[in-house]
Amino acid sequence: MVPFRIPPGESAMAPQGAPEELARLADEFLTALFETHPTLAASLGLHEYDGRVPDFREAARADRSAALRGFVSRLTQIPAAALSDEDAHDHTVLRLAAEYELWELESLREAERNPLAYSGPLDVSGYVKRSYGPLARRVEALTEHLRQFPDVLATARTVLRRRIARPFVETATEVYEGILRFHEQDLPAAAREVGPGPTWAAFERANADAVAALRRFLQYLIDDLAPQATSEFAIGEQHYRTMLRLGEMVDVSLEHLLAIGHEDLARNAARIRDAAARLHPGVPVSEAIRRQSRDHPPADRLVAEAARVLEELRAYVQAHQLVSIPSEVRPRVEETPPFARWAFAMMDTAGPFEVAPESFYYVTPPEPGWTPEETEAWLTKFDYATLRDVGIHEVYPGHYVHFLHMKHVPRRVRQVLTSYAFVEGWAHYCEEMMVDAGYGRDDPRVQVAQLAEALLRDVRFLVSIQMHTRGMSLEAATRLFVEQAFLEPLPAHKEAVRGTFDPGYLNYTLGKLMIRKLRDDLRGRLTLREFHDTLLSLGAPPVPLARRRLMGADSAPL
Repeated sequence: MVPFRIPPGESAMAPQGAPEELARLADEFLTALFETHPTLAASLGLHEYDGRVPDFREAARADRSAALRGFVSRLTQIPAAALSDEDAHDHTVLRLAAEYELWELESLREAERNPLAYSGPLDVSGYVKRSYGPLARRVEALTEHLRQFPDVLATARTVLRRRIARPFVETATEVYEGILRFHEQDLPAAAREVGPGPTWAAFERANADAVAALRRFLQYLIDDLAPQATSEFAIGEQHYRTMLRLGEMVDVSLEHLLAIGHEDLARNAARIRDAAARLHPGVPVSEAIRRQSRDHPPADRLVAEAARVLEELRAYVQAHQLVSIPSEVRPRVEETPPFARWAFAMMDTAGPFEVAPESFYYVTPPEPGWTPEETEAWLTKFDYATLRDVGIHEVYPGHYVHFLHMKHVPRRVRQVLTSYAFVEGWAHYCEEMMVDAGYGRDDPRVQVAQLAEALLRDVRFLVSIQMHTRGMSLEAATRLFVEQAFLEPLPAHKEAVRGTFDPGYLNYTLGKLMIRKLRDDLRGRLTLREFHDTLLSLGAPPVPLARRRLMGADSAPL
């Protein structure tokens, strides 16, 4: 046998050592990721990172860039031919994650262009909403976190550019005002249960300093950044394509994506017209949606009805064998806590490493002091059909079922490194899949609710591409949400504004379309349940990578 020889310039790593080297690099990458982003680690359930915040200073970001470059260099030296399919999958996930973070640090530079980049690491609600340890220990970690607020916000003022996009400044002002209210009202109320003593006194001092820092930062947004704000927010075509290539393994022309988006919009528009005509003949779609919104539970029954709907959905998923539900544990259906009432309804799942089993499905009722008119306007967002569609997306078989599968994914890399398009695409895909599987087949209200959400996501898809690469204005994007997604002007404007700082919100539709095509391409080879279970067993990789694993080769994901 001719001995194995390494050509000049190639890796000197023996093939039999490649899997071991990959495993070492994976552990090294995750450890460095958690050290760099400790609030992410804590949210995953790794509470040894409690009380820590990221370092946003320029030197720290430069060090992270250098470390990522070194990691990518060593990763690419591992010979792909020496890896099993399982290891090759993880190799790709690691490479994309490292290159994406490097692109964000060196090219997009979000910490310099958007005040919202600092709001996530300042979110301390996790210490009080989930009982993963004794309250006194959680409040001590919370206090340490609070002590770092002044430094984080002072760093933000030195890092942020002088001219920030106006939608970013306006949204950040609203967000930080909400954070301030939380620290003035809700957080002390939650932490006070620790009782009088040194722990409470230390919390009070740290929270008072955090409140003062938040007020100073808000004044900075209003007095310094707002007057100089610019209308320019687009990241441009090159960055947009990089976002899709590294984040989602999607590397097709934007013209092709726009054509696909328009096709799905037209398809869903035709279907909602048909469903609305069966529900209210001769009435425009917008009026049919408006009438349907009046069919909602009373305020005092909202949480109970949401819980009932979840049991109905769970039973349907199981009876029709749509996907395995790998736990009998239900999410707790509760009123949204005061500090999180920016959303109508949302799933708050525990991280994959969380010791506390609680996951919460939050539903936000009207506030007690509202007028009857305000209460009714709020409740129109909870008509029975929409409660079902949101329950599908958030719980059964959407995010919560996905989370239950993630708990059992055997490789840590796959539990941590996830794709936006897979996570949101799966939940959005489930809405349509349930209707296709017969849920609500004889009830046009269910179909109207599902299709209204699909149209909203279709318009997000189109305006994201066009606002960031084709010069579409915020006003034009708002009109598209009004005309094509049947939103009222205010929520339409808010949806358009979100697209300025979250260009990735095209991923709801992008992920749905890729998952649906993968399912259709595998039809006849796997049952629907087998397809879903196999897909979710991979974690949440870019959908084209999941396609490679399930199809056995690369093929067009769209």
